[in-house]
Amino acid sequence: MKRYLSIVILIMLISLSGSVSEKKPEQQVGYNLGGVDLNQVVNPGTAAMQDSSSWSEKPLSSSEQMMSVGLQSETKGATGGSSLRLQFNPVINQIALQKFSQYYQPTTEAPEDQLTAPTKIDLKEVEPDMLYFGSTQKAVPYSQYQTYALSTGTNSLWIYGVSSWTQYAMVPLGSMLSMITMSSAGGNGYLYEIYPEGGLDKNSYYFYPYNQIEFYADEVGQHQLFFNIAGQPSNVIVIDVVPYQPPVQPVYNFAAVTISSAWLRGYNVYVDGSYEATEGMTGDPDGTVTINIPGNQYHNIAIDGSGLTFSDYKYFKAGYAYQLNV
Repeated sequence: MKRYLSIVILIMLISLSGSVSEKKPEQQVGYNLGGVDLNQVVNPGTAAMQDSSSWSEKPLSSSEQMMSVGLQSETKGATGGSSLRLQFNPVINQIALQKFSQYYQPTTEAPEDQLTAPTKIDLKEVEPDMLYFGSTQKAVPYSQYQTYALSTGTNSLWIYGVSSWTQYAMVPLGSMLSMITMSSAGGNGYLYEIYPEGGLDKNSYYFYPYNQIEFYADEVGQHQLFFNIAGQPSNVIVIDVVPYQPPVQPVYNFAAVTISSAWLRGYNVYVDGSYEATEGMTGDPDGTVTINIPGNQYHNIAIDGSGLTFSDYKYFKAGYAYQLNV
């Protein structure tokens, strides 16, 4: 009887031993994100998310820069309260100057003469489509004005543009522009320039019926010019010369990171172990979270949600936009 019981007990022990050996240990994944230990059983979808997730990167454009931070941005968590600033040089009168950009060309150094002598031109090669009169910029088709000019024989002075001529322009200090003179017969005459402080320059030239004269914007303020042939003055053109700094590329000290998923919702985002944001609570489109992080540094970007976790440690260049597709 005892021998029979021993055999039964032995069989039970063998059976129990076999069942224990067949049971596989649960695979664990450990993260410590923002002080929260995310030790949990790996969902079958986690490995697939690790394999299918991918990064993309591109330089930040000006529009993305302004959308991301405006003129300056404060970030949470990963930045430790530091300010991520967008730095650029101020541009004076930039919007107004853009309106008149067809009438002037920037220069790197001043020419020998602020005004050049009249040079004969073929009017048909430079005729515009439109004329703009006065500081109000009243538009008149050139074909309509040409009929009037030919019938009256008046002297006229214009600022030359690629597709139009104007009697008024705003130009940056140190730029060049071209003026067009028109007279019925030409001849000896004078070109007058009234400087901003009221000084008057008078230059004696021989004028052809159609001429081109170069003007260098050498002094800030309003310059008024006209010419006179045989006692018949032309109209006055006005050139407002303004101080100007050419726009420079913004200097970034941050990188923009976007996490995007077509299926994962409500996930949390962590940067270097600190909580940063939750999908659906940032104002971004569904499935998307965008954050700014200090650039030219390594960072650990991690997300968790719906029982899934992902983490990646990589280098982020300042001035770049990164997207993690999950």
